[in-house]
Amino acid sequence: MGKRYLDVAAQITKELKSGVFKVGDALPSEAVLCERFQASRSTVRAAMAELQRLGMIERKQGAPTRVLSNEPPTTYVHSMSVTGDLMQFAGPSWREVQEIVPLVADEQLAERLGDRPGRRWVLIRQTRNIEGQSAPVGWTDIYLSQEHEQIAEQVKDYPGLVYVLLEKETSIVIHEIEQSIRAVPVPDDLANALQVAAGDHALELRRQYRDANNNSQIITLSILPAKNYTYEITLRRQA
Repeated sequence: MGKRYLDVAAQITKELKSGVFKVGDALPSEAVLCERFQASRSTVRAAMAELQRLGMIERKQGAPTRVLSNEPPTTYVHSMSVTGDLMQFAGPSWREVQEIVPLVADEQLAERLGDRPGRRWVLIRQTRNIEGQSAPVGWTDIYLSQEHEQIAEQVKDYPGLVYVLLEKETSIVIHEIEQSIRAVPVPDDLANALQVAAGDHALELRRQYRDANNNSQIITLSILPAKNYTYEITLRRQA
């Protein structure tokens, strides 16, 4: 079966997003889907299980499979919002895109990203700002896989997370976000933009947004000056 079921799930997801099937509609039977996709019954069942896992369909024994949502429900987004604990701000925040440039990762950048050299990206460089503070609270370099370059310009006016925009505009579904945090000095080239001294303490937050095939579709590197951030966690004893 391999990854064939993911191709079937992606095609059905695309049709759900485009409105071919509406919420409450019954999907075609397994036999019809097998014939349509020239796939085995086990492949179609695995694709249906994937869509059910994403909360897009409902399956009950002896009843038609019905559409619950035309997109992965927001509860899925919320379940991943725990990765954003360093990016919660006291008040409304917004991005300001500084530049958008295509690039090819050399060995040094590839090592920093945790990806392969030679890969083509669209780099979106942005600051994050909040009301009542003149200096940006952070700088983020967003590396968007070049195959999705058509959405890069949309990022300028999009208020939400870039991976959500990617999911809305394509058939890609982000299955996993890997996050790492390390202490770094503020890079010389970002000090003026962040209104801090070069070499000041900062956190570097790296996130890799992976699809079902474990491919990184987006990688972000954020520089967060230490003065703007506190990381808190509570451990509570249970009986």
